[in-house]
Amino acid sequence: MQTMWVAGGPGLGLSEGKRLPGFYDAGCHSAATTLAAGEGDLSLAVIGHCPIGKTEIWSTGLEAVRRRDWSTLTRWPGSYWVLACDSRRQFIAGDLAGLRSLFYACGPRGLIWSSRAGQIAKTLGAGPDLALLTAHVVVGGEHWPTRSVYEGIHQVPAGHGLLVTDGCPALLDVAAIAPPRTLDDGAQAVGEALTQAIHDYVAPHDTVSADLSGGLDSSTVVITTAQRRPVRTVTYADKLACAEDVQVARRVAEFTGAEHHVCRGGPLTYHFSHPAPAATDAPTLATANAGMDAAYLAPVAGMPLHLTGHGGDVVLESSHAAVCDLIAQGHRREAKREVVGWARLRDTAPGPLWKEVRETAAMGRGEALQRAAALLATGATSPAAKLWSWCRLNASTGWLTLEGRRTVADLLTTSAHENPTVPAGWWDDWASLAYTGAVARNEEPLLAALDVRAVHPFLDNTVVRACLAVSPAERRRLGQYKPLLAAARPDLPGWLTGRRSKGSFTPIMLSGLRTNKAALQRLVAKSPLVHAGLVDAAAVSASLAAAAFGNPGTPLAALHTFLTTCIWLDQHQHAQEIAC
Repeated sequence: MQTMWVAGGPGLGLSEGKRLPGFYDAGCHSAATTLAAGEGDLSLAVIGHCPIGKTEIWSTGLEAVRRRDWSTLTRWPGSYWVLACDSRRQFIAGDLAGLRSLFYACGPRGLIWSSRAGQIAKTLGAGPDLALLTAHVVVGGEHWPTRSVYEGIHQVPAGHGLLVTDGCPALLDVAAIAPPRTLDDGAQAVGEALTQAIHDYVAPHDTVSADLSGGLDSSTVVITTAQRRPVRTVTYADKLACAEDVQVARRVAEFTGAEHHVCRGGPLTYHFSHPAPAATDAPTLATANAGMDAAYLAPVAGMPLHLTGHGGDVVLESSHAAVCDLIAQGHRREAKREVVGWARLRDTAPGPLWKEVRETAAMGRGEALQRAAALLATGATSPAAKLWSWCRLNASTGWLTLEGRRTVADLLTTSAHENPTVPAGWWDDWASLAYTGAVARNEEPLLAALDVRAVHPFLDNTVVRACLAVSPAERRRLGQYKPLLAAARPDLPGWLTGRRSKGSFTPIMLSGLRTNKAALQRLVAKSPLVHAGLVDAAAVSASLAAAAFGNPGTPLAALHTFLTTCIWLDQHQHAQEIAC
């Protein structure tokens, strides 16, 4: 099974796929579902999952192209690419989350674009951007939403489309989120959008499969799916997995009557214990889970559709960035109540936390990134934020060489000037959504190699718009976990929506680091980031050893990102050697 793609532009060298109407040099994967319409010099193609009929494409769709109302073309349900053109313009967009992504660059014969950055990189001979990959490891990738991991290749960020006029590209905001609503006002729309999205996915099939981790999101998907179709569910239940999650998964399976397969796991399913079954377009944390995925997904290989709860964490809730928004909007009392409540739940003094949040809100993004850049450049450190910050500096900055510090600091300085005054909650929502979409996108080749076709209803356009129309502050309720879900779907059992937490795979990752430490140390030593003089191998190796022995001060998330980035660079280098 192959993953879908779209691409076009002069000189891209498309040797596979099928032509797209109205686009002289463009194509898509031949197995992709395509709806198309054309009239005179107007053309429209919708590629992917979009459950609308030909009548809608020919009427509403072509009329939107005629009016150059590009955003309307992204408001249909589903997860898809849209390609529209008239005599002078081309409009190309994926979904809001970036699962259906777009990249572009200027080639020798003009603008080329593709849903796979690697396809453009191969055409232009562009290599990985080692400086940007280093920055992704230590401070996160959200600060450069328009850059890909390949040198000179741009990314269309989440919530945007690409408008090409006479060959000149421009980014166009197509998010079109409704004015902020309260949770109570917006919940019904969320429930309707999510239910319809799931039903649209399963309608064409007699039976489907789904993840069932025991969390709220996958459980909701399974319960909703079971209302329409028989569903085969899979759960990973290693002895290191969260026992409460497994118990809830069993209860959901019994509640729905779903066929339930439980994988017991073991050492071969620990992180980094199994090679990735396929190459990916960019680094992805999922390469570390290859053994786990191969084991627990085996019972659903070959199924026509596999639903997940991926994305629910992002759209149903918000981060503490929402508290900064409350302060900026003059709602200091509500903000302080949130901070004090959070501190009491964790037996922490609220005073220092309140001071931290006030300073973060007053600083703004531009100043925060400038300060982080200055700290990095000088080698200074600062205490990690306890709630939320624009740019988290943690112990992983100690892995950088002097050149690495300067390089990442310069990248942060550049980013600071691009969006200096955006609202914190809005920025964090979209950054988290883009990251989540990229995770799902880059995991597709790995799942395809296992003959698993994953779909993610929480990332559908209509669901994203409905959820993000509820303000970030409203999606947070003190002492409640994902309150929007309970309000949106009152039909769900209280024993499910009443959960207050979700387990993690951290114990399994630590076991993987411990079991595979020697091989991972060798991977670190030969990393291109090390040989480029950006990262100190000895510093990373020390953190790896500390993590393997359970040192609580180790920056595990950054270590996970660094190791999977090294795996991707190693795969990329190997592919280049074969090509030569």
